[in-house]
Amino acid sequence: MVAEQTAQVYKDAWDAKARGEIIGWSTAIFPQEICETLDIPVLYPENNAASISAKHLGDELIQHAEGPMRYPMNICSYARLNMALADKIQDPNYDKADPLMPSPDFLLLANNSCTQLMKWYESLSRDLNIPIFFVDCLFNYDEEKPAEHKVKYIRKQIENYIREMEKFSGKKFDWDKFLEVQKRSQINSKLFDDIIKLNERIPAPLSGFDFFNYMSCLVLCRGKESTTKIFEQLKKEVEEHIANGTTTFPAEEKYRVHWEGIACWPNLGHNLKTLKNYNVNAVINGYVTAWNVVYEPGDLDSMAAAYATSSTNSLSTKTIMNMRSDTIENYGCDGMLCHVNRSCKMMTFHIFVGRHIVEERTGVPCTNFDGDQSDSRVYSEAQFETRLQGLVEIMQQHKEAQNG
Repeated sequence: MVAEQTAQVYKDAWDAKARGEIIGWSTAIFPQEICETLDIPVLYPENNAASISAKHLGDELIQHAEGPMRYPMNICSYARLNMALADKIQDPNYDKADPLMPSPDFLLLANNSCTQLMKWYESLSRDLNIPIFFVDCLFNYDEEKPAEHKVKYIRKQIENYIREMEKFSGKKFDWDKFLEVQKRSQINSKLFDDIIKLNERIPAPLSGFDFFNYMSCLVLCRGKESTTKIFEQLKKEVEEHIANGTTTFPAEEKYRVHWEGIACWPNLGHNLKTLKNYNVNAVINGYVTAWNVVYEPGDLDSMAAAYATSSTNSLSTKTIMNMRSDTIENYGCDGMLCHVNRSCKMMTFHIFVGRHIVEERTGVPCTNFDGDQSDSRVYSEAQFETRLQGLVEIMQQHKEAQNG
């Protein structure tokens, strides 16, 4: 069902392009409700880069970015891959990426998950000569909730974006439809959150890596009824696993870990195989929960606050690591496996600076491994297994000590 939904989203974008209608590219945690209300197709370069990388088709694009386009390898690999794709698809005969996106007519940018997105999208805007619609989401330091002035600032930008998109698209914004899209988005966010929480069970009904397969539903289609159907079916399947004592994890679950960071998309197969061999289920990770943008439908202030805080990259290290500690305790994790992602400097910073918060509060061991979300050159199979093996040894020692 997920593959069919994704294929339909891309088909809708290509069909709209063929009719001469506008289509956009958007950062992953942008107020998707507006273009959904206006029936304007939007695709997501981060999601697209992940899909291309998981199919081992990203290396050629990354090399094109570093070669003819002269981008350095120390910037985000999603950005390198996508900017290369944007260049390549100017040739109508190019067909080596899968899925292939049509060239955009506008860009949607929110800086709530990454500051490098701004330069990435500025480069796209310059190269393609298209406008950016920007929502500036301020960083939240040690605040439990965004300050009132920050919420008002973001709300005003969303309101302005709606007006500007009306002008750009020539379409009238339907506020009644907008409310229904908001309600649908909240139904889907709640369903996904419910499904994730079912993995608190011991043993877990799902392999934690299964969640990676369903993130696209919230990124691409959070406001669509098709996502509701997919999540309702998934929830039913998970509840059946719980009732029958079965699981999608392909081995006996001896250890439960929190996976910290983005997936190593080109190396998922090796990750899962190695985790299986050591009986380690990565039952939860903070990355998959970033797409649950929870707010009160009809309340733009609530919506603005949600987009300001849904990504942990907009929060302080202390706040993030306390959230991770809560998760480790709630899911009965024995350890924390941290992906030191060469591309995502912000996530990596939080790991190095804040890992001790998790260790001191929960008492579980943590270990790091080097990798990247799209650039396969960074990942070492030997290092991943060695680090996991060491983590398992410590987790086993802790279990033996607890059991006397």
